[in-house]
Amino acid sequence: MAVTCLLSFLGLVVIVAGLGGLLARDAVRARDALGQAAAGMVGLEAQLRESPEAATADLAQVQASARSAVASTSGPLWRLAAAVPVVGDNTDALAGLAQTLDRLATDVLPRMSQAAQVVTPENLAPVNGRLDLIPMLQVHDDVVAADAAVEAALARVSAINRDPLIEELATAADDLQTQLEQVSQTTHTAARAVDLIPAMLGANGPREWVVLAQNNAEQRATGGTPGIALLMRAERGNVKIVDTLSTANVGRFDAPVLPLTSSEQGLWGNNLGTYLQDITFTPDFPRTGRLAAQMWTQMRGDTPSGVLSVDPVALQGMLAATGPVTFTDPFGDEVTLTANNAAEFLMSGIYAAYDDNATQDEVFGLAAQAAFTALLSGGADARTVVDALVSAADQGRLMVWSADEGEQGRLAGTVLSGELHGTVTSNAGETSPVVGVHLNLTTGSKIGYFLDTSTRIENAETLANGSQVFTVRVTLRNMLEPGDGAKLPDYVIGDGPDDGTIRTNVYVYAPSFGEIENVTNAAGEPVVLAPSIHEGLQVGVREEVIEPGQTHETLYRIVSGRQQRGDIVLRVTPGARA
Repeated sequence: MAVTCLLSFLGLVVIVAGLGGLLARDAVRARDALGQAAAGMVGLEAQLRESPEAATADLAQVQASARSAVASTSGPLWRLAAAVPVVGDNTDALAGLAQTLDRLATDVLPRMSQAAQVVTPENLAPVNGRLDLIPMLQVHDDVVAADAAVEAALARVSAINRDPLIEELATAADDLQTQLEQVSQTTHTAARAVDLIPAMLGANGPREWVVLAQNNAEQRATGGTPGIALLMRAERGNVKIVDTLSTANVGRFDAPVLPLTSSEQGLWGNNLGTYLQDITFTPDFPRTGRLAAQMWTQMRGDTPSGVLSVDPVALQGMLAATGPVTFTDPFGDEVTLTANNAAEFLMSGIYAAYDDNATQDEVFGLAAQAAFTALLSGGADARTVVDALVSAADQGRLMVWSADEGEQGRLAGTVLSGELHGTVTSNAGETSPVVGVHLNLTTGSKIGYFLDTSTRIENAETLANGSQVFTVRVTLRNMLEPGDGAKLPDYVIGDGPDDGTIRTNVYVYAPSFGEIENVTNAAGEPVVLAPSIHEGLQVGVREEVIEPGQTHETLYRIVSGRQQRGDIVLRVTPGARA
């Protein structure tokens, strides 16, 4: 942060106050000290995450700089200047920035440092199927207190009125606010983690979680159709797989297991609530979680604590940390999955290697169990595990829903939640529009492995009322070449065209109070959508039919609701490739 008191400010102090020279000297000292403290704080926050044990000396330097800034912006002269019109606004703001940084340096950063040195990936890595929860429980109070202090500091800086400030001091306040928002993302995440992880892993009693392994070769809005369901039991950090269910062996329920809304029935029919393989039709993962838990209860009798979802790309990322895994297939042959081949095998190779559906599902389940067992057994590179999990969550390949309302409330708004929403609000109160682009394959097949997708925002502009107008360009490419369809296994083609044509529904969600103004193809020709409403959000639906070798581009011109000035957030169906 460049906390700079310009010569214009110093000159104003000199003219108005008889002791302006001394104030100017203190202001310059405060400027330099604050600049050092703020720059050190940002670097230190990153260092605490990467190498907490090496951050001690840097922490002391940040604290010294912050103390110097406070000392230079306090005392009789500063109290006198505070009473002078115009000058007082600036001196108060500068002193406030100094005090804020000092509180962070003396209270928040030491707590973060202590917590970071205890809760390292190495300390939290599972060993022999058990995760040691004690370190996280020990630092819980410090982490939560640090998060609260950052939140309070952010509120103080956000409340500073920029209007009467000289430009550079207003910029300094803006810079500090931006940096606090960045730090708060870390502290919020840490606070949620220490609140949720111990409880979810059975610190307060046994918990059972249904794990859905989605198969992106048959696209669904949140990734793919669930290929296998595992029941994972956690108690005091001990985690093991206790039950396995092939979703192909679960027939349709006679009626939806939970009441469906009229918009859900209009968009996806009763299958959303009656067929386990179709519960991911909706892009709202908490809804999927509730449906999955209810279906499990009706099939198995017990009530899950929640639902987790992973896909083959996420599993492949985990293997980068654990190393290859080997399991024995139903025919006694060994199968080895690595960080290079797991996703391709689970979404494509498996159908060439095994003829019947039951065997394919069994192998899919064995592969998922082998990957989870390797992850839980220990020996994996802890930091690589964390990186893989973070990457999977960022891409929507790892999601969590908890049946506990308090836990679900803490998950809400995170990348793990996968919830449907039309806006998100930053810690500083800025509202961003959310756009969703989701796919549901319309054929019972695994042809979606060959669908390459990309989505990007273009030509965004902000209107006077704070709404944003922008274009969403959706590109779908069939990676097969003409004639390749004849080479594919029957199960991959399924009930779709035998030449390898891909048929998929595309659902584009406008932000809250926004709308899709018009849609064209790459040639500028109008495209017709089937309009709908889901949870108060406008949805445009169309089926794309993409023959081998073809690429389809569609441009959606969208306007957001008013006062949605923040960066546009894009949610998409994760494809078969990272």
